[in-house]
Amino acid sequence: MAEKRNITGQAPSSEYLLEVRHLCKFFNVNKSLLRRQPVYLRAVDDVSFCVKAGETLGIVGESGCGKSTLGNTIIRLLDATSGQVLFNGKDFTTLQQKELQAERANIQMVFQDPFSSLNPRMRVFDIIAEPFRTHHVCSGPELREAVFQLMDEVGLPRTSAFRFPHEFSGGQRQRIGIARALALKPKLIICDEPVSALDVSIQAQILNLLAELQKKFNLTYIFIAHGMPTVKHISTNVAVMYLGKIMEFAPKKDLFSRPLHPYTEGLLRAVPIPDPTLRDSEGTPILSGDVPSPVNPPSGCRFRTRCPYAQDRCREEAPELTSKDGSPHLVACHYPLENGQGILH
Repeated sequence: MAEKRNITGQAPSSEYLLEVRHLCKFFNVNKSLLRRQPVYLRAVDDVSFCVKAGETLGIVGESGCGKSTLGNTIIRLLDATSGQVLFNGKDFTTLQQKELQAERANIQMVFQDPFSSLNPRMRVFDIIAEPFRTHHVCSGPELREAVFQLMDEVGLPRTSAFRFPHEFSGGQRQRIGIARALALKPKLIICDEPVSALDVSIQAQILNLLAELQKKFNLTYIFIAHGMPTVKHISTNVAVMYLGKIMEFAPKKDLFSRPLHPYTEGLLRAVPIPDPTLRDSEGTPILSGDVPSPVNPPSGCRFRTRCPYAQDRCREEAPELTSKDGSPHLVACHYPLENGQGILH
């Protein structure tokens, strides 16, 4: 049997905390009693990547591209249709319930909506204490001190411990969610658009908090977002998703200074910039039209229906995510940009 390899072309290595291999998540959306054949929405379709301990992988793309479904499938809030999620050498997709609960102490999640992700009937103390109680970590005075220490870490006053979530602002509620995620000292935290529902000034505070916590506790992040500036601020590597597939994967500096995929170029040009003369010199945004349905994606390259550079080969053959020059900069495009020029320097 041939040796399995990751997307970098290398054999699996213990240097990676997380390895996602050919992960798929399809939803059966056939609601017709007359149609016997299942109809699948291909939310995540053959996605592979690796993350080293202490890194932040930013996953970016338009709404509906499968980013949140990918995060939920990695942590097993959704069961994968196929593929593997290797965390600390264990395949998360095959763990039984008891073993899965034990391993989930090492993978936690911060959700997008800081209000609906918190139980409105529970006080803040009990929300943060819940992981300790569920995993039987501590109780009594030890539990009380552990909760208060977490509140200190995320910048919440201890005097607010016995208030309810509705008594807090959006930014404070997200700090509660972060404290809950930190409770069991996880190695990996999946952040599913954690700042998209917050004001701009509060977004910066939460991003800075996440960066500080990462350094202090040697955390690894998967940071899901639809805004390129947010991903640029916090990421080590960036994966660009479109219709369930990764279009480009690269170190942050390479992706923002030299994008190779037309979709990445379009996302960068869509970012508002303060100088209109610079916008004119760079040209108008190249993203046009609507995202096709993931139930019936285009043949060949999925981006071809919106790509200004598409040719006949793009219609007939799906490009593979590969490196064109042996570098860690991967792109799924038959005709990658030769002089890709990023906007966000």
